[in-house]
Amino acid sequence: MVNGVIRYYLLPADIFIAKHLSYFIRITTVVNYYDILEVHHEVSEEEIKRSFRTLIKKYHPDIHGQNKLWAESKTKTIIQAYKILSNSTDREQYDRLYKHHLQTYKTTRIYKKEEKNSKTDTSIRTQAHTIFVDLLNGRMQNAVERYEHLSEEYVNVDFLLHLNHRDYIDCKFLLAEAYEKSGKYEICIEFYEFILEQGRNSTHRHHLLAEIKERIRNIYCRKLAKCAPPEKALIIYEKVLKLKLYKNENAFIYKKMAECYIKLKEYENALKHLNIALSLKPNLQGANKLKTKLKQHNPNFAM
Repeated sequence: MVNGVIRYYLLPADIFIAKHLSYFIRITTVVNYYDILEVHHEVSEEEIKRSFRTLIKKYHPDIHGQNKLWAESKTKTIIQAYKILSNSTDREQYDRLYKHHLQTYKTTRIYKKEEKNSKTDTSIRTQAHTIFVDLLNGRMQNAVERYEHLSEEYVNVDFLLHLNHRDYIDCKFLLAEAYEKSGKYEICIEFYEFILEQGRNSTHRHHLLAEIKERIRNIYCRKLAKCAPPEKALIIYEKVLKLKLYKNENAFIYKKMAECYIKLKEYENALKHLNIALSLKPNLQGANKLKTKLKQHNPNFAM
């Protein structure tokens, strides 16, 4: 709730899918586009345009440095909101559906939770917001220290849930970046994988999810697997394969697994994974070197 207004979220595509109210009641998350543009529900078209221009300048990726990816995502959300509210027909339909949703779900759990927050909850919410603000302003060390302190104090409690949904995901992403930059790869991977899992069934922020998937791959392959013993590296590579990457990328992973099996002297498994790699990319770089190694251990080796 912000200034007495309940926040709801709706994926852009849902607005056009919900052409009839009978469809709309199936929607459980609604975006408040007025909230995104920081304007009142009865605002004029000119004020919407003015606020849009102000926010686009405020969150322009070029002025956010290390938080550029977050700013790009923020900008896209603002543009989506403006496209709906700047079109009189779309805005009228959106207002009708949004009003219906408020009437239907005015006694939601979110509202009840906000009304019943204790002083302790307020304190946690304030600290969660402070963590987010520190991250946005590049004070990563302060944010991480506060986050770790709260994690010790409130074990098994995701206190960042006190943020609204957009800020919650953004905060998780910025924490992941902070841990990645400090070399704490195991922790940052947990954050990245959480965000990726949350967005699997949504086209919202697709570009951000693609970037996160690439980061997970790079951290697993270039940081964790590279320094791990072969048996542990194999477990890591299995996780990378679950990311459902492109064929060329999977070919590289299978080749790395073949290398691990050679180190473990499991030559049949090495051959099996090398064959899979070559089936995905016949001209795979480094494959001939592995073939030579396998022939040294098995003169009858053939592919």
